[in-house]
Amino acid sequence: MAINTKDFPEKVSTGLKANKKFDKFFYRFKIDEKTYRGIIDCSTKVGWKKKDKILYAEDEVSKAKKEAINTVDTDATVDDIIKLYLDTLDDTNYKKSRKSYYDRKVKKSIGKKKAKDILPMQLQKIVNQNIKDGDSPSTAKQAIEFLSPAFKIARANRIVLHNPCEDVKISIPTSKKIVVNATDRLTSIYQAIKYLYKDDPFYRAFFLLALQGRRKGEVRKLRWENISFEYEYYVLPSKTTKNNEEQKIFLPPNVKEALLEFKQDEGWVFESPIIKGQTISDAKRQTAKLKKALGDWFTMHYTRNVMVSAMAEQGIEAIHMSGALGHSDPNTITKYLTMNYLTGSKIASDMMQK
Repeated sequence: MAINTKDFPEKVSTGLKANKKFDKFFYRFKIDEKTYRGIIDCSTKVGWKKKDKILYAEDEVSKAKKEAINTVDTDATVDDIIKLYLDTLDDTNYKKSRKSYYDRKVKKSIGKKKAKDILPMQLQKIVNQNIKDGDSPSTAKQAIEFLSPAFKIARANRIVLHNPCEDVKISIPTSKKIVVNATDRLTSIYQAIKYLYKDDPFYRAFFLLALQGRRKGEVRKLRWENISFEYEYYVLPSKTTKNNEEQKIFLPPNVKEALLEFKQDEGWVFESPIIKGQTISDAKRQTAKLKKALGDWFTMHYTRNVMVSAMAEQGIEAIHMSGALGHSDPNTITKYLTMNYLTGSKIASDMMQK
C-alpha cells in the first residue's frame, strides 16, 4: 500500500513525522545505501498522551534500524565471496593450491548457493565426505582454511551475518615426530652435507639452510637482494613464509661462506641450471644422495624436526625454538610476545657450531 507523505505534516525528529492527531507516524531512514520506510500506528493506544506516543514511535524506529543492520539482503554466492577473497591475495603457490582444492572438492556442493544461507552443518558434511573419500584430516582442513577468510571478508561487507567455518570441527591426529639423540643426528646430517658437497657450494648452502630450519620453499625462493652479507642476515618476504609474515633470519658463517663462492648481485640464489630466471624445482637427486649416506629416515623437511629436538635437548627456550623454525605462535603462554626470528635462528646456528 502506497504511503502518502502529505498525511504526516508534523516533524517529530530527523526521519520521523506524525499526522495531525499524533496517533500515526511515518519514518524514513537509510542504511548502507538502502532506504527503509514505514508507518507506526498508535491509534489503538487508548489513554496515551502525545508524549507517550512519540516515545513509542521513536522506540519502534530504533528497533527497525537495528533489524535493518542485522539483516542481510544480498544474493552473493559462495563463489562470489571466494572471488572477493582471492582478489586480496598475491599470486602465490598457497593461493593456487587452496583455490584448486576448493574447485575440486567444495565448489560443486556449495559454490552456487547464497553465502548468507550456508550453515556449519553443510561445511561439516563436505569435510567429512572428503575424509571419507580418502583425504587426510589435514588435507580436508584446507576447505575450511580457504573458506573462513572469505566469509570474514563477506561479514565485513555485510554479505553474511556470521562465519559458519568457526563451528566446523576437524580432528587432526598428532603427527609430531620425536627425534631420539637429536644432537647426534644433527651432527651426522651436518657432516654428511659438508662431506658430500665440499666442492659444490650451491647445494652445500642449500642443505645447510634447510638444516638451519628453513622450509624447502623458503630456500628455493631466496633472492640475492634479500641477503645482507655485511650484517649477516637474510629476509624471507611474507609471500614465501607459511605464516605470511616477513622474517629476518640470521645468516650462519658456513652458509655465508658457501654463498660467497657463487654470489650474484640479484636474482634467485638457487636458480635453475636449465631454465634461466626460474628457481630449481626440487632437489630430489641431491636429497637421495644424503638419504643414501644417512639412512632412509632422512628427508629435507625432517631436518626441522631434528633441529628443534636438538635445541630442546640443549634446554633452549620454546620461543627461540619457534623463532628458529619461523613459527609466530610457540604456545599459549608466549603468543603475546613478539617473535624474534633473528635471535632464534642465531641461537640455532650457534648450537650447530658447537
